[in-house]
Amino acid sequence: ECGITGRKYTYGNIVDQALRWAGVVSRVLAAPSSKRNRLTLFSVNAPEFPILLLGSLAAGATVSTVSPNYTADEVARQLIDNETDMLVTDPKLESILIDALTKIKKTIPIFVSGVSAHGHPNIRHILEDSSKPFAEPVQSPLKSTAVILYSSGTTGKPKGVELSHGAITSNLHMFTHPYFFPYLPTTQEYQESVIGVMPFYHVYGMHVVNLITLYLGAKVISLPAFTPQDFVRNIRDHKIRVLHTIPSILNFLCESPEVTSADLESVRVVLCAAAPVLPTTTEAFKKKAPNPILFQEGFGLTETLPSLITPMDDERIGWCGKCVPNTEIKIVDLETGKALPELQRGELCIRSPSLMTGYLNNPVATAETIDQDGFLHTGDVAVHKDGFVSIVDRIKELIKVKGYQVSPSELEDVLQQHPGVVDCAVVGVDDARSGEVPRAYIIRKDCNTTEEQVHEFMRHKVAKYKQLKGGIVFVDTLPRSSIGKILKKELKAIAP
Repeated sequence: ECGITGRKYTYGNIVDQALRWAGVVSRVLAAPSSKRNRLTLFSVNAPEFPILLLGSLAAGATVSTVSPNYTADEVARQLIDNETDMLVTDPKLESILIDALTKIKKTIPIFVSGVSAHGHPNIRHILEDSSKPFAEPVQSPLKSTAVILYSSGTTGKPKGVELSHGAITSNLHMFTHPYFFPYLPTTQEYQESVIGVMPFYHVYGMHVVNLITLYLGAKVISLPAFTPQDFVRNIRDHKIRVLHTIPSILNFLCESPEVTSADLESVRVVLCAAAPVLPTTTEAFKKKAPNPILFQEGFGLTETLPSLITPMDDERIGWCGKCVPNTEIKIVDLETGKALPELQRGELCIRSPSLMTGYLNNPVATAETIDQDGFLHTGDVAVHKDGFVSIVDRIKELIKVKGYQVSPSELEDVLQQHPGVVDCAVVGVDDARSGEVPRAYIIRKDCNTTEEQVHEFMRHKVAKYKQLKGGIVFVDTLPRSSIGKILKKELKAIAP
């Protein structure tokens, strides 16, 4: 159901219209010009998404997605990489897509979910046309690629992550184990509803919010983008019990005076992922909510699908949970690669049936990420205790000061304690003498907070080699990805 217009589809509608769409996809991909049997979705969140995704898969196509925030240049680069044969977009994004095709000098069939300004077929008319025949679903091999999702690119160029049908279906079984997943069973009297504000082109929105929710018979309320008024209204109107969030949304719910305890009356479970959340934030939400809250953190990459989540009966704030069934993890030494005991920092490695097949057109990056034992190296620094895992840093974000490892997240946590700091991010910048030094980008409460005050504060909090010798830059906002992660590569371009 669309959380803005109220446009909705029943499960019966989804099945019928997905098979109708599958027939269209089959005919387009049967054309001689079709080489790869791939379809790309370039659209905002909408209730038609599962119809288009499942229908395309039923036709035997491989589905790729593109961020609706991309420019024509960015879209063009991705279309070159994924070699798509068919495109689906929205009226508002159609001109960007056409510009992208012009740049790469390609003609690819375009279908538009709405009225096209360029005469392309209207998907909604197709889905509603009862004269269109239903297709017989193609039985794709479990090891064949179902979707190609692109990683965020915060530590390098975006890479296409190939996820097989087997990886997706196994994760649906693994992640929805009743020991971990909080949805109540669907009955004649009750159906769980969740808000789909996480971008559907991303693994969180596509897999967790859509596929897992539909697999369990619940309802998805889709929002094309996060707007405070619409988000809170839908929590209230649909009596949302399980709330899918990311840290930035959770911060908004805690801090906004426009969000009242009454707005959160129905909420009983909060699922938060995409980035670590501060314990102070979770406690603030628990205090604001009028009823007891189970707070569940989860962890997963596009390359792994959801792999860790807080058990239903063992909430531990600051830990991102335990392994879901059929998943193995180990924490290994950054230098030797040997497995580490409890509470020692090392790289988190994951092995499970839901790992990616590999990076599209990039066997070197695949070999660098998945080792010979089948463990995927996440690039996240973590610790483990009693089966729980806590993410404490990113390997590629660690700052090396004269050979010493400096954790950006550690400095960020300290800076957050300063009364004049609203939000912050720390990055490493090149330095002739030290190799790298830390630099902080800070959103301050007001101009009364000065660089000198912050330096003096840090002087008493951390070791000398951890001081902000790269400078302090006051900013109005911190650049973030669509799922709330701070884009530290962009910050480095802002000089002090």
